[in-house]
Amino acid sequence: MGVKLQKPGDPGHPGGNRRTYVRVNYQGRRKTRVFNSSKAAQAYAETVEYHLKHGEPERIFTAPEPPAAPPPGPTFTEAAEGWLAVDAGELKIGTREAYQSIINQHLLPTFGARPVSGITVGDVENWWVRLRETRCSRNHRSAIRGILSGIFRRAMVTEKILTQNPVDALPKRQGREDRTARNVEWLTEAELTKVLTVARDREPRYYPLLLTLATTGVRFGEVLGLQVGDVDGTRCRLSVRRAIRKRREGAPKSGKPREVDVPPSTMAVLQDWVETVRAEAAVRGAEACWLFPSAVGTPMDDPIPRKALRRVLRAAGIRRRFRVHGLRHTYASLAIQRGVPLLVVSRQLGHGSIGVTADVYGHLDPEATRGAAEAWERIVGPTLATLSRNPGATPT
Repeated sequence: MGVKLQKPGDPGHPGGNRRTYVRVNYQGRRKTRVFNSSKAAQAYAETVEYHLKHGEPERIFTAPEPPAAPPPGPTFTEAAEGWLAVDAGELKIGTREAYQSIINQHLLPTFGARPVSGITVGDVENWWVRLRETRCSRNHRSAIRGILSGIFRRAMVTEKILTQNPVDALPKRQGREDRTARNVEWLTEAELTKVLTVARDREPRYYPLLLTLATTGVRFGEVLGLQVGDVDGTRCRLSVRRAIRKRREGAPKSGKPREVDVPPSTMAVLQDWVETVRAEAAVRGAEACWLFPSAVGTPMDDPIPRKALRRVLRAAGIRRRFRVHGLRHTYASLAIQRGVPLLVVSRQLGHGSIGVTADVYGHLDPEATRGAAEAWERIVGPTLATLSRNPGATPT
């Protein structure tokens, strides 16, 4: 009973090898361990004798627990949060919120709770097939794919979790989209006149705001961000310096301030409205700040003017789907049809380039292509008329 070492050549050694055996026999319980080094065997034997001497046999005969498996790494949800905080942290608030919505709607339901290291190319391909079966447009699918690729790229480069980006296995080309492009929604001159009349009579609180949207082309968030000091009645201009979206103040979409021209009739309404705003602020014991404030003087919330516009549209008999942003489209469409140059409309809208304006509203300017045809007629018309005559005919 006890501990016994068996080196090569000792009695009981099985022979045929140079290893040392340590045999433990304690109260009928036996255990044998084999060592390639006699020093290691001797150290183990001394440890066994120590534990047996102090009444700790379980530390010898109980099998050691296997080492804990390394953690699987961050989940996809954690990786997505890291990507939003770092890579998308410098984006505008609206863009970041749109990315967050895409992640919540299209990515987290499939990959959210899974470790990033366990997501395979096959998993991503199966997700992509299901996404293509939905009603997402091609551009929207491209945006979703780009976000997913960015999340995996950060896990691969920064976190050192992946060795390859699973999104790279997806086909780059998506093919043609078998659907008709949706045209912008806008009001005709007769419809706009009726809508503004109804708004003036039934929604006087929101009439100046809706009138400003329809006659200046300023974005909805930029109108909500206007302050009393941004109204220049002398020059009939508005200074667009900020935008408010979901109660958050930020820069305009173009990233820089601009000035927009206002029709004199609209400016007259705004000047009367400024006096109303100042009087209401004085009653509250404050100074007027926002051009379109709430009842407590803060910027007006998004849903309130939207609901007011829906009430006006119903009262005006316009049943089709029409949003607040449609007033911006209405401004651009009617201005172009009235002959306002495309460059002027582009600057008024605050587009980054005239190409954006041309892509969206260029089809509303039929005179542009007709004028080009008439110009070429003046260039080549007389020459073609001369060449078409019979050379042998009597001179005219």
